Amino acid sequence: MLFRWIAVVLTLGVGVAAATRDANAADRPPAPAAHCFDARDIREAVQSDVRTIAVRLGDESRYRLELIDACPGALRRDRVKIASRHGWVCGSNDEVVVSGQRTCPLAGLAKIDARAFAELALRAQRPAADGGDLETIEVRSKRRRGFGGTTAYCLDARFMRGWSEDGGDIIVEVAPRRSGGHRFYRVELAGSCSTTTTATGVQLLSPTGGTAICGNPGDRVTFAFEGGGASASDTLSSRFAGSLANQAGCAIKQVYPILPGETQASR
Repeated sequence: MLFRWIAVVLTLGVGVAAATRDANAADRPPAPAAHCFDARDIREAVQSDVRTIAVRLGDESRYRLELIDACPGALRRDRVKIASRHGWVCGSNDEVVVSGQRTCPLAGLAKIDARAFAELALRAQRPAADGGDLETIEVRSKRRRGFGGTTAYCLDARFMRGWSEDGGDIIVEVAPRRSGGHRFYRVELAGSCSTTTTATGVQLLSPTGGTAICGNPGDRVTFAFEGGGASASDTLSSRFAGSLANQAGCAIKQVYPILPGETQASR
């Protein structure tokens, strides 16, 4: 049988740039199975280890792709391709990630939720412990003050509108237009952080001085409380400075958007 192959070009960490050898839309067959997805709808791709790639689609669905063999640095090329029959990705080993001169066949795939994608994406930003080939990078620039993350697993603290406590975690409301269309994020806290139930204000902080909160080491949340020594005329920032100067707050473990259908109310 003659198969028409489509090689979808990915740009590192962002969406689909182009499709080559594309079939006429009218001639393209439907997806071979319900678990398959359209490679041309990929908006973001990250590699969490030498055999795992996670992708996010335009409809906000997410998938974990498993590679047959170790393929370190597969997404570090300028033009990385996923080649598959008619552009459908089903986890078959005749579908390959093309990275430079290398081809990395797929072993399988699984649909994952926003939390799992955020965990894999965050792992991709950290040094690999399983044979990865990350090089050492020396940063000489000034401290970053703007947003330095992706809205798939980070939130921008500048656009925080409100918050609520939920089972020891923090649900943060943000401006959707500034947050990839997401309105709510779950901020998971490491360990026990019982102060969330009595706090009247929260502040999200990054050790880099930036506004991207992603669950990186040093990211934390600090709290303000009524009657903590601040007068009614004090601003929120002065309340934090006055009552929490020596408080480390609670470490942030993970951040991810709450997708439609899972929205939590905020206060």
